[in-house]
This record gives sequence, structure tokens and C-alpha cells, in this order.
Amino acid sequence: MSIKKLITSRYSVRSFIDKEVSLELIKEILKTANSAPSGGNIQPWKIYVVSNNSYKELTTQAVSNFDNGVQEAIDYEIYPKPLADEYKKRRSECASDMYEAISIERDDIDSRMKQIRENFNFFGAPVGMIVTIDKSFAPNGWGHVGMFLQNLWLAAIEEGLGVCLQESWSIYPKTVKQVVKHPDNEMVWCGIAIGYPNTEDPINQYRTSRDSIDSFATFID
Repeated sequence: MSIKKLITSRYSVRSFIDKEVSLELIKEILKTANSAPSGGNIQPWKIYVVSNNSYKELTTQAVSNFDNGVQEAIDYEIYPKPLADEYKKRRSECASDMYEAISIERDDIDSRMKQIRENFNFFGAPVGMIVTIDKSFAPNGWGHVGMFLQNLWLAAIEEGLGVCLQESWSIYPKTVKQVVKHPDNEMVWCGIAIGYPNTEDPINQYRTSRDSIDSFATFID
């Protein structure tokens, strides 16, 4: 598949079939992703792959947190406060499109909460990952990790896998640390659900919209 096709076919997978992903394949994808550029070749990304016992322990505790309204001290805000109208509109449209695809009405709060809860089950993916970064890095370092994640996503698609990046895991940093036992100098950025996509599930059949290049690109003569 061409790189252009890989990029344009990318979407967030939120439903997976019950099929194992081999550790060898995960390692190969990570090896490919590790070719990402970074200033001074610092390579600031850290990845913790959870499966089997660690997967069960992490998801069980995170779901319990969600069900019981547990709140943990977060290391960063996922969205700025306040969020500018331009970005708020896109986020609202994204959520609306997803709930429409799975036939959940705006006032059906219980069903919406149930769908949000699935974040902490890695949407049923057979493998989960936790991404951390050293707390000392400024936004520039976070950008380097972003390029690693894009590489990982595209490498996974080429292997027939689906991916969902999950910033939601950042709201339970204490729980994550208890399971993956990352060093104190690292902070949780996001989680990754990875597995073979369930193409029959409606949640995997809608696509988010994209603005025209005129909305973000300025050509200066």
C-alpha cells in the first residue's frame, strides 16, 4: 500500500475481533515506528505493552475507577481551557458523528457513558500500550513522540491492524503507574488500543471530516 493510501485510510478503530496479535508482530511495528525523527536524535518515547495479566489488571482497575467516579491528579489537560470555538466545533462534530453511527441519541446519557467506559477496556483490543514521556520535556519533545505514534499507526495499518490512540488513559496516571511501574520521571501521555478491526461494527464505518487546506494553510508569494 502506498504511503498516501496508508495515511488517508487511517481512522480510529473502536471495535476489534477476537484474534490474537503476536508479540513478534508488535515488536516489528515498534521497530518500524522507532525510525521517527527527533531533534538531536533524543528519541523521547517510552512504550509499555500490556497483555494477558497486566492487561486484565489495568483494565479492571480503570473500569472500576470509571464506574465509581474516581478522580486522580492529572499531569496535563487534554484540551485547553477554554477551548476556542473553532476547535470546539470540530470536537462536537466528531462526537456527534460517532454517536449517530452507533444509533445513540443525544439525550441517552447512559449509552453514551457506556461507550466512553469502553476506553478503559481498550475497546476490546487484544493488546494495549501505554505511552509515556519524561516530565522534563517541553512541547517540542511531545512533538517528537507524536511522529513516533504516526509511524506506529501507519505500520500497524500495513499489517492489517487497527489502532486507536487514547488520551483518556491520562486521567488515571496513578492507576497506570501501579501496573506498568514506569519511573517517577515519566508521565502518561496516552494509551493505544491495537488489534484486528471489526469492520462489521458501525462504529468503525463512519469517518471524521477534514477541513479544506484553505482553513489551515497560507501561501505567501
